[in-house]
Amino acid sequence: MTGEPLAEPSSAAADLEPTEVHATTSVEQPAPPAERFDAVTWGVLAIAAGAFLLRLLGLGIKAMHHDESLHATYSWYFAHAAPLYVHDPLMHGPFQFHAMAATFKIFGESDFTARIPAAVIGTLIVLTPLLLRRWLGGLGTLLAALLLALSPALLYYSRFAREDIHIALWTVLMVIAVWRYRDDGRDRWLVLLAAGLALGLATKESVYLTAAVLLLYLDVTLALALAAQRGGTGTVRLGDALTIAPFAWILAAFWSSIEPAREKWRFTTLPREGDLLIVIGILVLPQLAAAVQLPLHAIGITVDGEQERQLAIITVSALLGIAVTIGMSWDVRRWLLVTAVFYLITIPLFTTEFTNLRGGVASDFWGALDYWLEQQGVGRGEQPLLYYVMMVPLYEFLTLLPALIGGVWLLRRGDRLAALLCWWFAGTFVALSLAGEKMPWLVVHMALPLALIAALALSTAWREVRAHTRLPGASMRWTAIAGAGVVAFVLLGALSVRTAVRVSFDHPDTAVEPLIYTQTSPDLPPLASRIVALSAASGGSLRIVVEETDGLSWPWAWYLRGLPGVSYVAASAVAATAATTTTDAVVIALPETIAAHPELSADREMVPYRHRWWFPEERYKTITLSEFMSGVVSGALPRDWATFVWSQIPVDRLGSFNAEVVFPDETVR
Repeated sequence: MTGEPLAEPSSAAADLEPTEVHATTSVEQPAPPAERFDAVTWGVLAIAAGAFLLRLLGLGIKAMHHDESLHATYSWYFAHAAPLYVHDPLMHGPFQFHAMAATFKIFGESDFTARIPAAVIGTLIVLTPLLLRRWLGGLGTLLAALLLALSPALLYYSRFAREDIHIALWTVLMVIAVWRYRDDGRDRWLVLLAAGLALGLATKESVYLTAAVLLLYLDVTLALALAAQRGGTGTVRLGDALTIAPFAWILAAFWSSIEPAREKWRFTTLPREGDLLIVIGILVLPQLAAAVQLPLHAIGITVDGEQERQLAIITVSALLGIAVTIGMSWDVRRWLLVTAVFYLITIPLFTTEFTNLRGGVASDFWGALDYWLEQQGVGRGEQPLLYYVMMVPLYEFLTLLPALIGGVWLLRRGDRLAALLCWWFAGTFVALSLAGEKMPWLVVHMALPLALIAALALSTAWREVRAHTRLPGASMRWTAIAGAGVVAFVLLGALSVRTAVRVSFDHPDTAVEPLIYTQTSPDLPPLASRIVALSAASGGSLRIVVEETDGLSWPWAWYLRGLPGVSYVAASAVAATAATTTTDAVVIALPETIAAHPELSADREMVPYRHRWWFPEERYKTITLSEFMSGVVSGALPRDWATFVWSQIPVDRLGSFNAEVVFPDETVR
């Protein structure tokens, strides 16, 4: 099946292509309950099982990344209630910490178990095409699951204790909820949308970008649906839609209050797109309170301390009041339903099950967005505008080509699911490219829609080719096209699998890939194991001093968790702290700190190591659009792409941040 016109008249009118040209086949009806577990379903389950094994295999072999160690350490504190978890926007939302702490409680704590939540979430993503099976068709559903399972970016970050794979799942569920509600109008999809929004807000602030992309899509489709109610030719309807679009969201919000005007404009019923706009709007609106500071900052007004607290209370209260008013005028029952689902998820998570009620609520409604709005000005990573133009083809080339070519083809056919998926990809790509902070883990947000678009395009094209080859007198041309397409897909697929295996299994903690970016070196875990063994042999009397300069304490805080006698100190205090012990101490510090205090290393074993290393970015950080286009036209960039995809860069080109471990006298060999 393709993404044909939706069954409802209102939804059918709400297409991004406001003409009468639609896909030619009819919407497949859901299978009877007894037939739902057919070959396609079992096939997707088998692919998901394989994906889960890929995500678990060797899950603990990679050194813990700086961010992973932060998440794991604070989750470990949470699991042991020492101290109880308190939401900190620096480490994004509370969901990951709850999931990781629960995993530690059940399976114990280790590098492996810290990554289990990400592996499970990454596997659930592989199952999501089943919710779109009516439009993807059997082949498309299987293809989508396979592409999601083997995506290099999705696989790598499904084996990484960060929140990016979590927010990817909530995002795809939100998109599916929008599509399915437009189709049948069932409340279950509004519930799924509310839950996806809530879990997204409790996971990572990038959910605001997703909400914006969906709101714009719904505003446009609502304008088209309302224009269709007015009647007229395609050109007239398009003109009406363009007129309505800037105000469509206002019409939805105040629908019940403008009945006389609606009758005049010939708007008979609120299309389902209006329901979806209202649900996203009323749930997200109060969470945007911190954005009120943006115009203040623009005119040079800064609020902080008590002024900021009062501004937060007034703004949040006002936005909540607006949301309640709109929700009650829309549909009291459904407003209560989606609001209950939303806040029954967000409030317990942000308040740590109501143990930090005041601080958690403040962080939920104000603190999280406030912090990350400030960070966009910092622009961590300092990546160029074209960052994702370079990153996506390096890792998602298997889906990028069929998604771009096939996506345009499907849009020209009037495929409505393709319209939503292409809008999702394009909106996300533009939003993340314009954002101040560009990081490799955000590639997962583009890998998801690309996989779904590619699956839809490939399965549709396959059916078209097969239909032509079955026609009487069909030429060998169509058979040749089909054969060439299959061969190209298999070859690209093999190269993509090689890329995925390489980055996730061959060198997951060696930063010869821009997807790895910066990473704790594999030198560190063996040293950590040795220190832990020494501490155990000493009966816990061993003193361990760790310098904090430039984040040196991470991931040591994770690897040395629970050990007695560990101190994290400034460089100026390393020697004095080590000298306070009656026995020799293990000292972990920068080379210059050790060199400044010869007594620290006298007659002791000193082990230099690479604490973390990073991919060299000098070649692409300053690239301009004209340089990029010139490289494409000349063939230099495609050659560089092919060379890198096949061989990466040598390890000796990596930058590194180095440190030293000084072991006590008795450990000298």
